[in-house]
Amino acid sequence: MATRNNPFGLRAKLNVEAMAVMFTILQKETATEKEKIVGEHSFPVADVHTSLHKHVALYGYSKLLQDRSSDIPTGPEKITAMQEVAELLKSGEWEKERKVGAPIVRPEVEALAELKNCSVADIQASLRTYSKEAKEKVFANPKVVALAAQIKARRDAGSVDLSDLAGEDAAVAA
Repeated sequence: MATRNNPFGLRAKLNVEAMAVMFTILQKETATEKEKIVGEHSFPVADVHTSLHKHVALYGYSKLLQDRSSDIPTGPEKITAMQEVAELLKSGEWEKERKVGAPIVRPEVEALAELKNCSVADIQASLRTYSKEAKEKVFANPKVVALAAQIKARRDAGSVDLSDLAGEDAAVAA
């Protein structure tokens, strides 16, 4: 199986005042040095031909709806998640406030970390070397599916009682 191990990363920064997107190419951290910038370029919206402005806007809107609902698998719930993103944007909010402690990784990734007895970061790094098809096969493994379902159920169940670790003087917030 072919693996991808690109020594470079990409960062995009939206500059609303200049109406431009700045892309930065970074050489990833090695054992001897931190990441460093190896290339940068700003792409102003004004450079896009005026006949394409609506296409670019709709494409960006489509990507926002998809990206910000990417934690929901494709199915009937996906449209609901996209509607929530649209309502947020309609109200003038760029980003939804994150819930403190909200899960930031797929339950399958957390399940893999638990199964392999390593960190989520280790699993994420390993997954980057696999093709999309290979990742989906890993995620479809019955052990991963079962454990991911348990993790999702725990997440849906609510908070964990930490009062036993808070000490006698700590007040439990409501």
